[in-house]
Amino acid sequence: MDEPELPPPPSPPMAGVVLDDFARHRPWFIRATILSGLGGSMAWLATSYVVYANSGSVAISALVTVVSSVPSLFLGGAATSLSGKYSAAKLYVVGGIALGIVGFVPVFFSLAGDLATRNLLLWYLLIGIITGLTAPAGAMVTRFLAPADAVPEFNASITKAKSISSVIGLLLGGAIYAALGPTWIYLFSALTFFAPVLAILPVTGKAPQAVAQGKFREILQLRKSQPGLRAVFAACMISCVGGSFTVTLPAVAAEIGSGAWILSILQTAYVIGGLVVVVAVKRFHRRVKWGQMQRLCVMVAGLGLVGMAFVTKMNASPGRVFMIVVLLLLPVGLAFAIDISVLAALVQVHSPEESRGSILTAYHMVPMLVFPVAQEIVGLLSDQFSLAAGFWVCGGVLLIVLPIGKRMGIGAAIDVLDDSDAPPEVTAVVPRSVTVHDRHIDATVDEQPA
Repeated sequence: MDEPELPPPPSPPMAGVVLDDFARHRPWFIRATILSGLGGSMAWLATSYVVYANSGSVAISALVTVVSSVPSLFLGGAATSLSGKYSAAKLYVVGGIALGIVGFVPVFFSLAGDLATRNLLLWYLLIGIITGLTAPAGAMVTRFLAPADAVPEFNASITKAKSISSVIGLLLGGAIYAALGPTWIYLFSALTFFAPVLAILPVTGKAPQAVAQGKFREILQLRKSQPGLRAVFAACMISCVGGSFTVTLPAVAAEIGSGAWILSILQTAYVIGGLVVVVAVKRFHRRVKWGQMQRLCVMVAGLGLVGMAFVTKMNASPGRVFMIVVLLLLPVGLAFAIDISVLAALVQVHSPEESRGSILTAYHMVPMLVFPVAQEIVGLLSDQFSLAAGFWVCGGVLLIVLPIGKRMGIGAAIDVLDDSDAPPEVTAVVPRSVTVHDRHIDATVDEQPA
């Protein structure tokens, strides 16, 4: 009797083929990022509108940025310790669940008719504490999800998704606020906090385990020994001071009219330039020196803000003021978007490979410190004097530092990019204070894994 024929043994995997455990999860993560970005930008629009409508103060409006950013500065040590004990995926999931639960706080306040400024500031403070404790998790999750041979491309997909969702969210939020009020916006925002959690939850078992993190003291020492880094850090601080004018947009919208849709249009006009920054950088590469491009961006932004100062003093109809402000915000937003992207690329160029991730994390702490302080100063000036005073300060700082940029070494640092045949790796950017859901530090993920 013949023995039954055994099935052939499985063929060994082809040489050079690497199994990708995360391939099917990446599209879901990007979709979740889009959904989260929609909710975050809608909630930011509603909060900006409500806080200024309640207080009538630009300085109090700036406190939203302060309370959401400052916790990260004080919780850096705790966040580093947690990231060394627990995997990034677990921290991301736990943080996302906590944010989702806290996200219902303004829903209850709105239903109770107590959507007061103090309650919204408390909500943002809780969000700031949670994101501060889990700060490294977003970048680390994006890092291990990215294909080993396409990290910049995956990073670009995420930031593009955030840019598009922010623009749509700001426009949609204005319409929903006008039709239904803030409750439904905050409810949708709370639910979208859970979207990235659901995308990451299935891969928590496959995610890399926690590894020990370096000390921040070493980062400061390395920055001091790198003149190029010092210049880029200084330019980033200047850009943050200039960009702090955004805190005045709710007040500008209130002077034009009473609808939340006006603020949504103004914020969208400023943000939309980030969608074309990648195309702009590729088109200008090898045609214009990056030193000239960076100075041009600073000049355009400075002149645009000075123009805004004059517009706020115009004796014209609200409709005409609205159109002029939108037309000024479009080039100002694009100029800031290109400036931010080129500076981020410069950090990549000047950072030693072995310390790149740590230096980029330190670089992203600069806006966390400078932006809230600058916004509070601009808010106080606008309240004490006029909106024009805030625009004059922001635009004046940019125009004053422009001629002394060479002495700061910014020009020499930027000239390094002119020696490259390929355009710098930049991605679409969303200006700060547009979403409360953003848990990614984009520039930390385009470093190839070791």
